[in-house]
Amino acid sequence: MKLRIDRFTIIILAVVAALIVAAVFTISRSGGMEAQESYRTEDAPETPVYNAFLALKSGDLATARAQYSQQVLEEASGDKGYGPLRGESYGYGDTARRLRVTDVKVDPQDADRAYVTAAIDTYSTGGIFNSGSTWTSERTVEVIREDGAWKINAQEYFY
Repeated sequence: MKLRIDRFTIIILAVVAALIVAAVFTISRSGGMEAQESYRTEDAPETPVYNAFLALKSGDLATARAQYSQQVLEEASGDKGYGPLRGESYGYGDTARRLRVTDVKVDPQDADRAYVTAAIDTYSTGGIFNSGSTWTSERTVEVIREDGAWKINAQEYFY
């Protein structure tokens, strides 16, 4: 008995083989690593929120400080200050976090003030069968235009 494969089966096998080759090529090219996040440069109210989150997450305090207004920096160094701008530890251990900007509202009475609403998704490992858990927190952050750039005007450290 001879095994005979019809044309349709050959096409399906060829498509599956092409997908496997494409997957192997993609993984080997990227090394299986997540894409590197980079700071934003556009002049938009959400820019300092995203950049501060990314800088704090990666431990880049100099870049993080540059995203905050002078008032916040003075408060952080004073008696009312707290958080990483004051030198306190900031870390999440075995978690993965991402920030999503969900809304931006410029104050209609003051074009140099805006409110950025962001959701922070946090994934933490552990749990039964090491399944982990994911949760989202949402917050609204006031930003102001100071010295020609948008700056965060609150002691918000995205905990």
